[in-house]
Amino acid sequence: MHEDTIESTKIYTQVFPMEWIEIGLSAFSSHAQHVANLAKPQPAASIGGVELFLPSNVYHPGIGLSSSLLVDALLSENIGRTVLDLGCGSGFVGISLYCQGMDLVLADISNASISSTTENLRRIGIPGRVILSDLFSNLKGMRFDTILFNPPLFDKTVEHEAEIALCDPNGDLLTRFLTEATQHLTSKGRIYFMASNLMNREALLSGLGSYRYKIISSSFSMQSEVSRWIVSARSKH
Repeated sequence: MHEDTIESTKIYTQVFPMEWIEIGLSAFSSHAQHVANLAKPQPAASIGGVELFLPSNVYHPGIGLSSSLLVDALLSENIGRTVLDLGCGSGFVGISLYCQGMDLVLADISNASISSTTENLRRIGIPGRVILSDLFSNLKGMRFDTILFNPPLFDKTVEHEAEIALCDPNGDLLTRFLTEATQHLTSKGRIYFMASNLMNREALLSGLGSYRYKIISSSFSMQSEVSRWIVSARSKH
């Protein structure tokens, strides 16, 4: 969701705040505008001065959006050699965090996203394997030092194609991700993902029960009363 007014602070805590701000009309209004924007050809965005290919209905990595926040939070993290950008969209997160020698895999369920990511890897000139996959369905046997995931945040029924990248009704996708991710991590592997009060809270907290986690960065929009947190987590087992 695009937020015009964001206050960001770094926090380090092991658990989510007990106080969970319920979403209101302003959040729905912001979401509707975001859906309308995604359904149209996207404005220019770039990495290192290279313009990205962003067809309609592919999540846009604009300033103040979740992809940019995730990248900014991880620039100082050591994310290892084998990295998966899951639900990659345009490939913005994985491409932005790429380092020489990294084995980068980018996966998405959307054919449009696969086309976008493939073209953006070509434009930027970095290697990466792009795989059409419903979460981990086509990644069997693959393990990673880091799994990056910027999931759909809104606990709302999908009504338009553009909402596939934005909505996760009942937190079903988040539950699957947190359940399956441990089978695709190396022994010291870690997941980094975006969380929000737009999510299904029960699915988030229940899914994190099998992880040791901390919040490494946070943002809050006073305009829409939307909180977002970057979570770093490792399996307890």
